[in-house]
Amino acid sequence: MNKRFMRFPEGKKKALTLSYDDCMEEDIDLIHRLEKYQMKATFNLIPGWFAKEGTTYPEGVTKKKAKEMYEHPLVEVANHGNEHKYMTSLTPLEMAEDTILCRKSLESLYGKIIRGMAYPYGWYDDTLIDVLKQCGITYCRTVESTENFDLPENWLAWNPTCHHDDEALFDLADEFVSKQNVERPLLFYVWGHTFEFERNNNWERMDRFMEKVAKQDDVWYATNGEIYDYVNAYENLVFSADGKRIYNPSKMPVWVEIDGTCYKIEDEFVME
Repeated sequence: MNKRFMRFPEGKKKALTLSYDDCMEEDIDLIHRLEKYQMKATFNLIPGWFAKEGTTYPEGVTKKKAKEMYEHPLVEVANHGNEHKYMTSLTPLEMAEDTILCRKSLESLYGKIIRGMAYPYGWYDDTLIDVLKQCGITYCRTVESTENFDLPENWLAWNPTCHHDDEALFDLADEFVSKQNVERPLLFYVWGHTFEFERNNNWERMDRFMEKVAKQDDVWYATNGEIYDYVNAYENLVFSADGKRIYNPSKMPVWVEIDGTCYKIEDEFVME
């Protein structure tokens, strides 16, 4: 065996994910686009900002409306702080309290375990990362664009490829779609706030982007959490000393390319 690479579901070599913050009324317009282009996104919500029932746009999203909007098969809900505070200005106890309050609110509303997050204002430090680990957060997005397609080295400092208003967005999209016969897996990660489309009057920018990258046979469209879970399932594969026997302790099928041949590993697999 000379070469071994992780492959995404069905042996795909590329993945794409979106991440949008703050729980805004305009999120529904993005969700409609997800339906049209069959893509997925993670929405990072702020329960403390839910508007009172009976209020309407542009006063904010109510709890009831948030339940309706984000309980969707193409959507993942994640933590963005209970009050969207400047987290690094808080004590560790205050950091933990805000994070746990957000988790409890979202878990109660959606009936799911919430492990993902995006840093409010993009502020984070080593202390906050340690606190998030203790609070059960396993992946958290920054606002630091890489303009590449690398998987994160640290899931709690998950740097996206770019913001949707980045000047390089369409060049990156063209590069991502055109790349063929890649060895390492590629991840295109775009983030932003949907209110920015209204403010800048540029929804057509997102439409153009989605037209470029959607419905590609070699791309897996996934939420942040799905990517985290899949990569960790791959990294937890157990290999025999000669590399020919592979055991998958997870419940998730994982694809591995070995010397140019792709294998689906569901439980225990032995190469002939």
